[in-house]
Amino acid sequence: MIKITNLVIILIATQFATAQELFSTSTIPPQLLENANAVIRKNDVLITIKDYDKVEIVTSRVITVINKNGLRDIKAGESYDQDTDIKSIEASIYDSNGEKIKRVKSKDFTDISAVSNGTLYSDNRVKYLEYIPRAYPFTVHFESKVVYNSTAFMPSWVPLEYFHASTESSTFKVINETNIEVKFSERNLEEYSGIIKRGKLDYEANNLTAIVPQAYSPDFSTYGPMVRIALKKFNMKGVPGSNGDWLDFGKWMSKSLLADVGALPQDVILEIKSLTKDAKTQKEKAEIVYEFMQNRSRYISVQVGIGGWKPTHAKKVHEVAYGDCKGLSNYTKALLDVVGITSYHAIIYGDRNIRDIDKDFSSTQGNHMILYVPKLDDEKDIWLECTSKSNPFGYLAGWTDDRDALVITDEGGKIIHTTVYETDDNLQYSNALIVLKKDGTATAQIDITTSGYQYSFKEDLSQKSKNDLIKNYTYYWSYLNGLSINETEVVNDKKLVEVREKVSLSI
Repeated sequence: MIKITNLVIILIATQFATAQELFSTSTIPPQLLENANAVIRKNDVLITIKDYDKVEIVTSRVITVINKNGLRDIKAGESYDQDTDIKSIEASIYDSNGEKIKRVKSKDFTDISAVSNGTLYSDNRVKYLEYIPRAYPFTVHFESKVVYNSTAFMPSWVPLEYFHASTESSTFKVINETNIEVKFSERNLEEYSGIIKRGKLDYEANNLTAIVPQAYSPDFSTYGPMVRIALKKFNMKGVPGSNGDWLDFGKWMSKSLLADVGALPQDVILEIKSLTKDAKTQKEKAEIVYEFMQNRSRYISVQVGIGGWKPTHAKKVHEVAYGDCKGLSNYTKALLDVVGITSYHAIIYGDRNIRDIDKDFSSTQGNHMILYVPKLDDEKDIWLECTSKSNPFGYLAGWTDDRDALVITDEGGKIIHTTVYETDDNLQYSNALIVLKKDGTATAQIDITTSGYQYSFKEDLSQKSKNDLIKNYTYYWSYLNGLSINETEVVNDKKLVEVREKVSLSI
């Protein structure tokens, strides 16, 4: 009996020591602290596929936050909606020595609506750990178990999560209890020696050092390690889906999400036909339609149920005069249909950093929708950003330009590259007439013409008041002592897609 008791004590002590090592900062390998704001000590994700409409995900995550810049890497929380059931969620917080200082139960997590600015209504919510540290470093141990009935959005494994965050240990395993095929894509794994594949859809990573961002480097997702998975048969908010390849996925979207959302009231049809009756070309018609849409609608996000992917009906958008990117793109497409112009919905990543839809791996990707209008009057393809009330016709620079998009046609999905703004098109031409006087003062008349990609940096100037323009130019030339802005004039020429500035100043 004494021997058994001693053995139990030894086992408990061993487990306690192991836990102390995991939560203590002193046990972190030195190389993982270099350039790191946070160290992921352990991140284990187990995904069990129960059915086409049921997936269970169990997460155990330990992260040491080195300084305040590492707070963003904690990621101790779960988003949810009507199709998501958080079975369990809890966290514990440890000091630098590995001593527990706080336990956070499910009821103590902050629970808020995940509604961003510009969102009218949404059923998305998030439960997350809200913690203000007294000292750095500290460690968070987070655990959760979540069941999803919408299986269109499967998590990816990103063992090296972002800049200035190193990884001590990370595992990712998928158990498939169904006959549904699980597609997967492995990217850049061979570039990192600490990553091994233990079996089919079973991965492990150890001792991945933090990456420091470089000027003009591509988006992190293009060179970071990643495993992406998707079901060939899935459920999206109650709508069964098919995802054999991009053609198959596109056919499903066209038939199940986009087929019944394009009808318009008769009075709108007559109005659009009247507005475009004197147009000489198809492009001119499209420009009139685009301006009509911009003038009578505005962007507001709608994210309820299937609304995250299915556009609001064009008739409804016209009635309420607002919509999200999907609703406004679909509304514009419906208007173009009236005047005989073919256009297609296009799924894309909208971001300053260029990110492509993965052409080799079909799945629910992208965060934005625009409209693709193939060659009008034998000219170049045109892409329409339908959430902007000020964009020139066909202008994309700075948000959706130069990247692969998924275009949804009746025949299926097609990957097409958006407009590229070449160097010769991106200009800022300045012409200055400067008069230097004997008394040391000077006057200047400055003309600036901006076009191409740089147009997006200047287009809002034409909306500023005279006083705001004076403040703008005073700040712009703040290195000039004794500067006075005398006169300003700004012209935003949407037809030529250029901004022309005239500034008269004295020093």
